[in-house]
Amino acid sequence: MENNVLSEAAAASWKRCHEFGLVPTDPIDDDILTGNHMQSLLKQNEQTILYTEQIFEHMHTGIKQSGQMALLIDPEGTIIHTAGDIDFSRKALAVQLQTGANWAECRKGTNAIGVALAERKPVRVHAEEHYFIANHFLTCASAPIFNAIGELIGIVNISGKQENYHDYTFTLACLAAQSVQNKILLEESKKEHLITLRELEHSSLHHPLPLLSLSRDNRILRANHAAMRIMGSDIIGKSFTKLDGFAVETIHNEHQKLWQSVSIRKTTGAGQPLYAFRDIVGTCPAFLQKKELAQKAAASDFPVLLLGESGVGKELFAQSIHTASPRSSEPFVALNCSAIPDSLIESELFGYARGAFTGANKDGNAGKFEAAHKGTIFLDEIGDMPLRAQAALLRVLQERIITPVGSTKSKTIDIRVIAATNKNLAAEVKAGTFRADLFYRLKGIPITLPALRERSDILTLALHLLQKHTSCRAVFTEAAKRKLVAYSWPGNIRELSGILMQAVFLAGDQAIDAEHLMIEASDESDTETSGDDDPLTLRDAEIKAIKRALKASEWNLSKAAAKLKIGRTTLYRKMEEYGIT
Repeated sequence: MENNVLSEAAAASWKRCHEFGLVPTDPIDDDILTGNHMQSLLKQNEQTILYTEQIFEHMHTGIKQSGQMALLIDPEGTIIHTAGDIDFSRKALAVQLQTGANWAECRKGTNAIGVALAERKPVRVHAEEHYFIANHFLTCASAPIFNAIGELIGIVNISGKQENYHDYTFTLACLAAQSVQNKILLEESKKEHLITLRELEHSSLHHPLPLLSLSRDNRILRANHAAMRIMGSDIIGKSFTKLDGFAVETIHNEHQKLWQSVSIRKTTGAGQPLYAFRDIVGTCPAFLQKKELAQKAAASDFPVLLLGESGVGKELFAQSIHTASPRSSEPFVALNCSAIPDSLIESELFGYARGAFTGANKDGNAGKFEAAHKGTIFLDEIGDMPLRAQAALLRVLQERIITPVGSTKSKTIDIRVIAATNKNLAAEVKAGTFRADLFYRLKGIPITLPALRERSDILTLALHLLQKHTSCRAVFTEAAKRKLVAYSWPGNIRELSGILMQAVFLAGDQAIDAEHLMIEASDESDTETSGDDDPLTLRDAEIKAIKRALKASEWNLSKAAAKLKIGRTTLYRKMEEYGIT
């Protein structure tokens, strides 16, 4: 063998062959499948064989002239179809390179068919890379065929004498496998499209909400009875003009080539549809464990406390828990506890009666708890709630009764509570800034979401977010991937999403490179001195402190000013002076 060096794939295969107990000088397994067993196998793979025959027919002249054979192999390693040079076929019979022979590694040692089956990727095995000496006269190239759900359904192999091998053979095997795969996927997608059309016809008659489907040029193809009652019975074929209350969603395949259409449905309420667990993407084991815990929590009615840094996706989890819960058809009401003035928190939570105070709505107003009746209330940034409001909240959670401000009449409420904070509430309890009894009432099922820097799936998540920012199949260069993984992500997923949005804009039609990722230097790499021995100037220290406070507070100027222990007006002036925008 040239240089007596095995390729990486062949070396791994040789190791497996040793573990199988195979000996290179042993006679090769000569068990050939025939009769009813073979007929059954051919029947099972009928469609794959049909498409492969068509591909091999186009390749036949080239394969024959080069003295080689083209083979189709089933997922277990048995040859189920052959084509090519007859003279070589006779020679190949000596090593059972024929229909019915099984070329899995455990039977035929290291060979391109067996290695492709084991590795699930294209491979070439040349001459002495074959484990059995009897196969050293061969050079073979194999490529796998997959179906629509990623299952291995066969192998395309091109084999010949090692002296007849051409460099293009490996590429030809890959192209042949890809062509067979594409034919199968196209046929499957045609069937799926037919089923989808029938399903749409059914939905158009029985769906209770107004529903339309549109062509690419925005003309109405179908409308159910509910939509016709709103828009008229003669709307089919007319151009669609978007109406209030209708949400437009484009449906297409991943390559955006087939069956583009638009589905229209009337939403309840003014907000966007809530997130569901299917929208939570990640492969990191620690993250998946939290997702599984949240899914279990959704089935119960216990309070949930979501913990973790800003930007890790706490509201995404809160909405998903509600969507998967028995209360999913009822309201989901979110309240940012840090954004409401202390003087208004009770009226926001519990509502107020007519004429309750100067400036109040003349008809009164329902509070967040009443709005969430029978559904879920999400108390975001609960750690920033004032102590006076904490006492009122605790009373409501205990008694499940609210009394609007300025009213003497109480109302019973039925709600599920989900709270979230980036603070350590146990430490806040010790510090006296958070009530212990409220903490224990809220933390029924605590779920701490990992920071992005602690996750092992940053690239997976980045690719998912990238697809949300662009309709093209954008990709990262290796340098960009390294930069994404190396950064500490203090702003977590929110920061990652923003940086990817910038990168898509900067890259245009190119692959996203490291230079397109506008990542700021981390705190560790911040310049602490202006020279080797010169201390940081007062100006530099102020700029650095302001930037850190702004980043930590996610550019909330009030919070940043509080962290710096200066007034908001002073912070404005300093930012303007130092050009911080």
